[in-house]
Amino acid sequence: MENQPNIEELKSKINYGIKFWLEFEGKSILGSGWAELLKSIEKNKEGSLTQAAKECNYSYKYAWNILKRIEKRTGNPVVITGKGGRGGGGWVRLNNWGKFLLDIYREYLNEIRKIEEKLKETIKID
Repeated sequence: MENQPNIEELKSKINYGIKFWLEFEGKSILGSGWAELLKSIEKNKEGSLTQAAKECNYSYKYAWNILKRIEKRTGNPVVITGKGGRGGGGWVRLNNWGKFLLDIYREYLNEIRKIEEKLKETIKID
């Protein structure tokens, strides 16, 4: 006879996850990681992309590439930038398009969380 797994023990380890992302004309433009970067830019009052990138565990270059990818895929930038003085110190802020994308992402995320809660209430693994 084969060695059968303990089904009851395995059942307790089953869970589910729902992932989603925003698309623009069929191209992915904003998932959880990239949305975190936009959130970090939004809350960073100094406008430091370096600081926003650090909060997401991204390098400055990777964060900048994310912003450029969104721009390339939608045809519109998501930030406005300003140059600093002689010692650098430029800044970055979400523009209206960036704010809209982040807001709509948050709205969808809120709805997905409601669906997840409903699933937890209605589907029981027994």
